Amino acid sequence: MKVDIEYQRAFTEVDEIFKLMPIDLLSKIPPKFRQIITDNKDKDYRIKIEEPLEEKNLKKETVVILGLIYRDFIASPEERKQLQLKEAEDLKKIEEEMQKQYDINQVFDKRKNQQVEQNETELIVYKEPSFIKRFFNLIKGIFKKNKF
Repeated sequence: MKVDIEYQRAFTEVDEIFKLMPIDLLSKIPPKFRQIITDNKDKDYRIKIEEPLEEKNLKKETVVILGLIYRDFIASPEERKQLQLKEAEDLKKIEEEMQKQYDINQVFDKRKNQQVEQNETELIVYKEPSFIKRFFNLIKGIFKKNKF
């Protein structure tokens, strides 16, 4: 399994946090999951994490992984339900915003409006010169060609 370097570093941070966790909380996390974290961490990335964690600049991937660990393994069943409901609501809001932004009807309406704006041109009234004007232009043209 190929893991992105940012996630490898996040796994390293999570593994360091595991070392700080009390045994009772750590025992709630399945050993296979902890082993996956340990196997996929970046061996060259060195970080020293100390308590309190709020003061540390953790990677956003680390915070997400810790959130998932909390939701799936540590939280009580009631709290887990609340977190899942909140996630579902957040996803629904994001989907609605994307649906509004990329609504097919609106996209086509915008294209039609742009095409109408591009196709709108003023009518140019072409007036044909009068007979006398054409006659004088003809005579001027003859004199210009012959250069009298």
